[in-house]
Amino acid sequence: MKMHKSMLIVLSQLALLSACSSTASRSGAADKVVAASQVTAVVLPQDCSAESHMLVKERADGGDMHAQHLMGIKALYGVCDDPSLDVAIFYLSKSAKQFFPPSMFHLATALQLGGITSDGELLYLFRGAAERGFSKAEYNVVAYYLDIHSPVYDIAQGYAWHAFCAPHDFFCGMDEFGTRLSRMSKRELARGEVLKARLFEKMKTVEKMSDVFCCRGTSFGAGMGRH
Repeated sequence: MKMHKSMLIVLSQLALLSACSSTASRSGAADKVVAASQVTAVVLPQDCSAESHMLVKERADGGDMHAQHLMGIKALYGVCDDPSLDVAIFYLSKSAKQFFPPSMFHLATALQLGGITSDGELLYLFRGAAERGFSKAEYNVVAYYLDIHSPVYDIAQGYAWHAFCAPHDFFCGMDEFGTRLSRMSKRELARGEVLKARLFEKMKTVEKMSDVFCCRGTSFGAGMGRH
């Protein structure tokens, strides 16, 4: 019951954030975009000692999005203790609200694991991460836009994101996506070309970001590596 309530709160916050972001975009204002170079310079202890946990938690509770992300990832994957979706969602949502791309991606993953099926909210998180340079999220964006059974289905958007993602992501280049795109009408294709041009232009200035913060000094981190 507690889990269900916390996820509903997160979804309501995301809906508000999405609406605010749309308003800011229309008015020309920019949200907080984190450059990869800013992320890699941040150093936080990632081991499972009590001292490290206390330090990271204190910084996370004080609003540090990097510390919030680390707390959320450790809880999501059970790095130091048993996995806790409740704790993972709590901290990842705080970091995601500051538009930290890896947190937006992993929050969507946590919500999926918790049974959240709101495609609109999940796409908002995945696309938000992808637009801020977290290329790991691009496949998810393509998959949602090309899912004919999803309320967010948009084959023209799928075409644009597929064109951007497929050259560097094996999964984006799957034949299944190509088959779906081959059924586009001339009108859909024309719109897709416009969206593709806009997307490529927009992403020219976006710095690529790798997955971060988990978890040096632990057995989990030794087997994870960077993507």
